[in-house]
Amino acid sequence: MNRLEFSNNNPDLSPELLAVVKAVQEALNDKRARLQLEAVDTNPSALEAAYARERAKRPAVERGLASHPKLLAAVVDSADAAIFSETTDGIVLTWNRGAEHIFGFSADEVIGESHICMFPDFLKSEEAKLWRRVTAGETITNYETVRQDREGRLVDVSMSISPIVEDEKVARVVVVAHDITERKNMDRALLESERTQRARVAELKTVLDSVPTPVWIAHDSECKVITGNRAAYNLLKLPQGSNLSLSSPAQKMPYAIYRNGRSLAPHELPVQMAASRGIEVRDFEQDIVFDDGTIRHIVGNATPLRDSKGEVTGAVSAAIDITMRKSAEEQIRKMAHFDALTSLPNRVLLMDRLEHAIAMSARNQTHTGVIFLDLDHFKSINDTLGHHVGDLLLQQVADRLREDVREVDTVSRLGGDEFLIIVPELRQVDDARHIARKLLQSLSEPYVITGQRLEVTPSIGISVFPDHGTEPSALIRLADQAMYQAKQQGRRTIRFYREPENSESA
Repeated sequence: MNRLEFSNNNPDLSPELLAVVKAVQEALNDKRARLQLEAVDTNPSALEAAYARERAKRPAVERGLASHPKLLAAVVDSADAAIFSETTDGIVLTWNRGAEHIFGFSADEVIGESHICMFPDFLKSEEAKLWRRVTAGETITNYETVRQDREGRLVDVSMSISPIVEDEKVARVVVVAHDITERKNMDRALLESERTQRARVAELKTVLDSVPTPVWIAHDSECKVITGNRAAYNLLKLPQGSNLSLSSPAQKMPYAIYRNGRSLAPHELPVQMAASRGIEVRDFEQDIVFDDGTIRHIVGNATPLRDSKGEVTGAVSAAIDITMRKSAEEQIRKMAHFDALTSLPNRVLLMDRLEHAIAMSARNQTHTGVIFLDLDHFKSINDTLGHHVGDLLLQQVADRLREDVREVDTVSRLGGDEFLIIVPELRQVDDARHIARKLLQSLSEPYVITGQRLEVTPSIGISVFPDHGTEPSALIRLADQAMYQAKQQGRRTIRFYREPENSESA
């Protein structure tokens, strides 16, 4: 059985079976030739000689094939693939066991019958188009389609259809079909899985876009590409879908990010820290300062994203906009520490700053002056012109006081028309007198309120740490007493506590 004799005139083999066997035998001979050539020296002349010898053996092999028709029939019949032949009208002529296994029809049931029984109703039109191509002499290979078995179940198949030409005319057709249902099911399952994943991604995007909380997603560990939800883009005043990464040199953002007054570099931001270091970032407060001067305060968290091996592939960050909360806190702070009418520090903040000034003077061996100021005849303005005019006057007085003192000084309104000024770090006690003279001169200038010219003068009392006292409340009380002494001396006067001989008027 090393050589098979083959002849086209063998009466034991049908023409269509001979065509199949020829194709099988050619493949076997080519494989045998390649195996033998592998053992030959790679010298070109040796290769050529070996190839010539193999080609010379072909006729002998083909002659030997004809002496084993039953063996060849058994080979075809035992193939896993469906191998069958048909007339040009689609009548089945031969049918192997592979075809019986795939389609469920026995040879007795299908031979002599039309192949239309294997076509589902929705593919009946395909059968006509396909058969026109084959009967025209076209060979169709690896054609994937659907057929139905004996029970009407659909079977995915890959088909190769070859016409057999006799006397220059297609006489028969040979079909080789492989059952690819399992592969197709896997493909469909994979496709469905991908479709499901895409649907979930779309759902997640919809959910994220509906959430009012800004969310950022870094798609790589270096944070070269960062996207966000609708709230993130709205917060940053950027177009939807743009890259939010600050690491991109080609992209100029309309804002800078600060923390505790310091500008942050990209690697210091929460999402970048989570992605580059693989750490979680919690309660990270930052200020977004826009080019137009507006500021948004946010506090955010960030978590690294990892793959199945635990490698960081990016990060996700979410933030809460606390601008309104910060504004409310600032408003509460102002209400607690600042005068509502003049926006000057009130008594609570004044005491804190006075304690601090006294501590600085004690450490540096300097003086701290406390200047108590009251407007002369202010009550008559309220009574004659109305409280709204009085309020406007107090606001102008506060403005002048702010302009006339140093940055380190504190101007406070205690209530009514009483003001107190803290002047820390004085080298000499007499420095407080020079500041008081400046205030007396400035506040005595005329005021114009609602078209009316008003002239108001102050009475000023001064106490000094440590000369007159060391406690904040005591210094304020002594400065108040000095101010009343100035009023008793005729107003528009400066008095130091316990210095009756040094009274002064402008």
